[in-house]
Amino acid sequence: MLDGNKTLLRTGRFHFQLKHLLVIAVLAISFSTAFIIRSYPIKYGYFLNEFDPYFDYRATKYIVDNGLQAYLNWHDTMSWYPEGRDVPATSQTGLHIVAAFLYQIFGAGSSLLDFVIIFPVVMGSLTTIAIFALVRTLKGTSAGLFASLFFAFTPAIIQRGNLGWFKSEPLGLFLGIVATYLFVSAIKGRQIKFIILRALLAGFLLGLANASWGGIQYFAIPLSIFFIAIPFFRKDLGIPLVVAICITVMTLATAGIFPRPGISFVFGPPGIALIGGTVFLAATFFVRKFTSSDHSIRNSLIVLGAFIVISVGVMVTEAYYSPSFRYLNAINPFLSAQNQLTASVAEHFTPTIVDYFIDYSILMMFAGFGIWMAFRKRNDMTIFALILGITGLYVSATFARLLVFSSISIIVLASMGLFDLTRIFMERYSSSGASVAAPHKAARGREKKGTERLQLKPSHNRLIVISFAVVLTFLLTLPLFYPPNINWVTSADVPPSIANGGTGYRMQVADWIDALNWISNNTPKDSVVASWWDYGYWITTLANRTSLADNATINQTRIAELAKMFIEPEKEGYEIAKELDSDYVVLYLVGQRFPGANGTSFYTLGSGGDESKKQWFIRIGGFNEMDYLEQDGFTPTPMFWNNTLLGKLIPYTPQAYASIQGGQLAGIQPVYQPGTIALYTQDLKFPLSEQPDQPFSLVYASPSFVSNTPGLVFGVLVYKVNQDYQSESMSGEKQGNSTSTNFNNTTGGSRPVAPDSANSANSNSTQETAVIQTAQGPITIEFLPQVAPNHVENFKKLAQEGFYNNTIFHRIIGNFMIQGGDPNTKGNEPQRNNWGTGGPGYGIDEEFNDVPHNRGIVSMARSSDPNSAGSQFFIVTNDSQFLDGQYTAFGRVIQGMDTVDQIAGLPTTSSFGQADQPNNPDDARITGISITNRTSAEPGG
Repeated sequence: MLDGNKTLLRTGRFHFQLKHLLVIAVLAISFSTAFIIRSYPIKYGYFLNEFDPYFDYRATKYIVDNGLQAYLNWHDTMSWYPEGRDVPATSQTGLHIVAAFLYQIFGAGSSLLDFVIIFPVVMGSLTTIAIFALVRTLKGTSAGLFASLFFAFTPAIIQRGNLGWFKSEPLGLFLGIVATYLFVSAIKGRQIKFIILRALLAGFLLGLANASWGGIQYFAIPLSIFFIAIPFFRKDLGIPLVVAICITVMTLATAGIFPRPGISFVFGPPGIALIGGTVFLAATFFVRKFTSSDHSIRNSLIVLGAFIVISVGVMVTEAYYSPSFRYLNAINPFLSAQNQLTASVAEHFTPTIVDYFIDYSILMMFAGFGIWMAFRKRNDMTIFALILGITGLYVSATFARLLVFSSISIIVLASMGLFDLTRIFMERYSSSGASVAAPHKAARGREKKGTERLQLKPSHNRLIVISFAVVLTFLLTLPLFYPPNINWVTSADVPPSIANGGTGYRMQVADWIDALNWISNNTPKDSVVASWWDYGYWITTLANRTSLADNATINQTRIAELAKMFIEPEKEGYEIAKELDSDYVVLYLVGQRFPGANGTSFYTLGSGGDESKKQWFIRIGGFNEMDYLEQDGFTPTPMFWNNTLLGKLIPYTPQAYASIQGGQLAGIQPVYQPGTIALYTQDLKFPLSEQPDQPFSLVYASPSFVSNTPGLVFGVLVYKVNQDYQSESMSGEKQGNSTSTNFNNTTGGSRPVAPDSANSANSNSTQETAVIQTAQGPITIEFLPQVAPNHVENFKKLAQEGFYNNTIFHRIIGNFMIQGGDPNTKGNEPQRNNWGTGGPGYGIDEEFNDVPHNRGIVSMARSSDPNSAGSQFFIVTNDSQFLDGQYTAFGRVIQGMDTVDQIAGLPTTSSFGQADQPNNPDDARITGISITNRTSAEPGG
């Protein structure tokens, strides 16, 4: 494609030619435009973007300030209070280490904050060079240049790598694409020493990429599929086998030494895929070596059949580390999301076909042509490009966040397709003239008598080539400006979340910055701040205060507790806030202020604050949405305003409802009707100073909330929790139609629910408790003999006889319950296929009662016969009222829910036809159960 063979500079045997200069020029343009467009948000201020980057900055700063060893041992006590967070085991360690290392080399006296804000822009711009190298190796220099330019402008990649986006994707994608380039370069190589070096380096970078972003596990899919496919279109398997072994071993070794992903990557689906593909390639290599070459395809198919059978066996038995639902859903898009917390995250939304057309536009047409040409050629490079393209599109169909992989797919295929289209056109219309005849006659290699051939003049050829170039340039640049508000350029115009409050408005406001500064300067340093989990990273990093939950979502039970706090009635919500040791509650509201008569104002709410997330509070908290929201699923009902803490904390009251016609309010009426919106007046329901008879007081409101200027309101409100307030509900009186729950003090930060009926039973119950000694620590349960006397006596009898000694919690479902008490689990090598089938040899009649199966409740397991309970029991780790009236609740955890959570978090397997069994039985072992009184079980209680 490039004809600039004129030598500009000669150095030894290397001739620097005009075409080399052109390549450098195009790459410089790609890098520069990528840098500029990714820096577009700077007009809103020089901030970190979104939420996670604030944690990643804080973690990187910890390395810079304290060293790597301190970081690897860091248990953060300012997040997820009071349990804290094991940072290296629960975060993207590779990103923090690499960023800290690069800052120490290239920081040049700048602050770390400034460095990490610009870091994603630099990494994204460098990736334009990396993808050029990859596509150049796959197809050629011109295709690589096309890919570099496409990468600079692709919206899905820009939006997850612009200014301030100090998250996993920019570094992860750069390392992943460089690793992929080294891989295909090694496959094409001839000198074994360079092949091994490239493959090992590719494995190292791929392992580091996986430690930087969990999404890089995707690359295991095209690599493993390519290992399986290559024997069917390449005779020489020696080099591919060497490359496969080197990259697999190095990837697993590198990823495995990091706390995350660690061993779960090696023995999880990505590691097993790489190992399986390499083993298949090795098996095929040796089968071919010792069998006739005439039957190589047949023999490869036989090996493939055996490989498929083994793979199905592994999947059916689930003999691997099971990844989170998000990763399973990416592989199997037909899995349904039952977790409301996962469903509430915007980046987990499923992209639509419109998203693909907006993001890729004309590139989709060129990608289609690239697929067709790749199928026609079918060599090792085009096959890999096809695999990369198809798998990238496949996984992106599940989550919007994974559109970055479909972007890589489209870029690779479109650049290859555009190269082939341009090459074919230029070959047909060369400057020396071209003959035009009917294609079907030319294809047959003959002309019928009388057929006239038209010889085009060079001037005509130039005109055609110029026209082609103009049309092509127009098509490629059109998405930059059209459609007007959703084109490629405007997609980069995304303000940092801290600047626009995480809303869709393209503007800068200071409300969040001012509020966080106020918290930092006006609250005690040991304060604990409660808020919806979205804002946890901002609170710990910018306000330097302890938070209860954040975007890591590592304790979904805690997030559900916060949801309950907001949706429970005022006094019950206060109890939860106090039980969580909250000193302050932060609320965020977005609306619009309109001038009214007599100097008053009215408001509309619902533009991205907590008022827009209330439906998720309701769902995650386990409440009935229909009780709190009108038919539109958004407008609050009177019950929301009168009977929830959130309704009381929101300082507005609905006054009327109206429809909008022609941009004006119309049909104002006092009650909600479908199609109307609520009109509010400001109504502060808690005092501005702490009052003994009020559970909360408003101590701060951000500027736009206080202002009377018409326009948008970004209200950040800080309420102080009155620690001395005595609510009526704390003394046993409940109000309203609440489905409220009380909480009792426990150790380790866990707060199991104590339902009303259980409280009634406990007030007159025996002081006897059971202390379950486990490999993870003790668990103390309090009996409920008032509601289940026979079950309590049976459990005590078995415990005193040593029946439970050396049994295990044989069934573990992390967000549901842990189950134990089966004598078949005893011994050093128990038969897993018998777990869950044992008992004491008798059954107990059911004692179903009114105790809700909330977190911390201990209940008896049974078969389909209601009177079949024996020795097996379970502890609920998440509110599960659907069990009510079906199983006998006979106790509750009063100490050691942190131990229960540790057991619930153990790795599990589904081998031997039994599901949810602990990988290592000793980790879930019950060493014994002792029956004692409460005073001896709870020292100092």
